[in-house]
Amino acid sequence: MKQLYENVSINGTRYKLATESKITYKTTEGRLEKGISCSFDRFLMKPGKVLFVEELSLKPEDEFFDSMKRYIMNGATTILTITTIQDERTFEKELNRSINGLAKSPIDYVIGIRTDASQLTPEFIRKCARYRIPLVIAEFKTEEIWNDSVFEWTIQANFPYGAALIPDFSFLKTFQEDKIEQERLRLLSEAQVKGLDACFYQELVSEKELSSDMLKRTGIYPMKDCLASGADFDYNLYLQNSSNQVEEDQILDYDGEDPIISGLRGKLLKVNDKIVLKVGYGKHLTIHKPSFFTANDRNNKRSVRRSFGAWSVLNKLSR
Repeated sequence: MKQLYENVSINGTRYKLATESKITYKTTEGRLEKGISCSFDRFLMKPGKVLFVEELSLKPEDEFFDSMKRYIMNGATTILTITTIQDERTFEKELNRSINGLAKSPIDYVIGIRTDASQLTPEFIRKCARYRIPLVIAEFKTEEIWNDSVFEWTIQANFPYGAALIPDFSFLKTFQEDKIEQERLRLLSEAQVKGLDACFYQELVSEKELSSDMLKRTGIYPMKDCLASGADFDYNLYLQNSSNQVEEDQILDYDGEDPIISGLRGKLLKVNDKIVLKVGYGKHLTIHKPSFFTANDRNNKRSVRRSFGAWSVLNKLSR
């Protein structure tokens, strides 16, 4: 059912929205189609948060739902969770176990993979592309393994899907504490030269909100973390500080605050301290092309519109 909203404050600008599960129309001028509209003049709207969570599917049921409640109260509408695959031969089994473990999720989720660096073969990467895995974390347990690793064939196999390949240097904990940061910077520099996505290493913190750059790289943006036509209508509402006019000094950082109202794909997710959506409403998101949306601060508006339009066409063709 189509829903109409007026006086929606997004980044200091008032918009009018027409939505279903996605935002179908967004404008600052003109009229919405005929129907009953809801005014959001007392609120500021932000996109729903996307959190990085390790091994969520392995948690016992009680702990799983306690964690979900905490994420939702914080404004999360999507989870990027990791499942560990130790052997390429058990790839499908472990992936299906993770999908089944997340089937009761009340919010949407994307699955990435963690594996030992020795498993990072061209065939393993091709399987990731086949099953639309947008993130692969390669764990290096010793410095010798890292020094001996060559990724030329693996990176070639990653084309054209282009999953994010991020190194995890678990052997860093064997260094003296005062040398860890220096060694980490050296290793990240080497990883960048070898063609890995080393710049996203700092994103691998469980239960942390992912940055827009990370969401673009993994292809979750602009489906999520975006309030534009064609994106999922996931949102958080925060009460404005004072009058209905949104001034520059009212555009605050709400990262440390819980939203008053949250929505997922156009449905109410939570109101104050009450979770509205039912168990199992969340869906497993398919990422058709990581890093496809390449717009950044240096792009002009025309380039942004062209990239977003091409992304929309790609998703329609891939269904």
